[in-house]
Amino acid sequence: MASELVFDIRLEKHGHVAVLTIDHAPVNALHPLVGAAIARRLAEVATDDSLRALVITGAGKHFMAGGDITFFPEMDRVSAERYVLGIQKMQDDLATLRIPVIAALNGTTLGGGCELAMACDIRIVDERAKLGLPEVSLGLIPGAGGTQMLPRLVPMGTAKLLLFTGDRIDAAEALRIGLVDKVVPAGTVLEEALAVAERIAANAPLAVTAAKRAVNLGVQMSHLDGCRVEASLFAPLADTQDLKEGVHAFFDKRTPAFTGK
Repeated sequence: MASELVFDIRLEKHGHVAVLTIDHAPVNALHPLVGAAIARRLAEVATDDSLRALVITGAGKHFMAGGDITFFPEMDRVSAERYVLGIQKMQDDLATLRIPVIAALNGTTLGGGCELAMACDIRIVDERAKLGLPEVSLGLIPGAGGTQMLPRLVPMGTAKLLLFTGDRIDAAEALRIGLVDKVVPAGTVLEEALAVAERIAANAPLAVTAAKRAVNLGVQMSHLDGCRVEASLFAPLADTQDLKEGVHAFFDKRTPAFTGK
């Protein structure tokens, strides 16, 4: 008889910032049920208008050491496709979330964990962490968008090198190639991610959302079409209370109090 899966996907709110913690001992592996639970938490975040930034991290010493391979030998073509499509839907929910998402990579970030991190807007990593997409060493390829997201973050040849070899890289190399955005001293990654989230949350939320949408849509089209999208997102901000507040605060030499209206 299969043992019961024990895990917890916690969502804690600190003012305008939320922290989602993946807790599936021992290495926070991405089981389908874990992915479904993450998706439910993301739905909570999506409907909470008070939130302006989200931090995602892992419990213990790992962010996420990959997919839960314990059930892989039992997969067939149909169940494998169902599994990856479910995880990809969760990844898409994450990537298209209204607010910026910061991955606080507190340790091992492999396979599905690396893909989860790539779906976030910003990646901050502990100096001790290892990252990679080792699926080919198991007879698979990344199935949660890794083959598509990686070459959009790092040079094409570098992406293929990592995908074809399955090599693990350290935090410094991940920063050098552009896979992560900041490396921080051991044990400080959540603190740093929260500090960045608070800086984001202090800005006008409608403007931050528009900036995220402009970037995410623009990278999929030509420069000219991207600029037109930018203009279409710029114009409505002229009618917001936040614009008036931001300008008045600038001239009054005070901190603006944005309301998201």
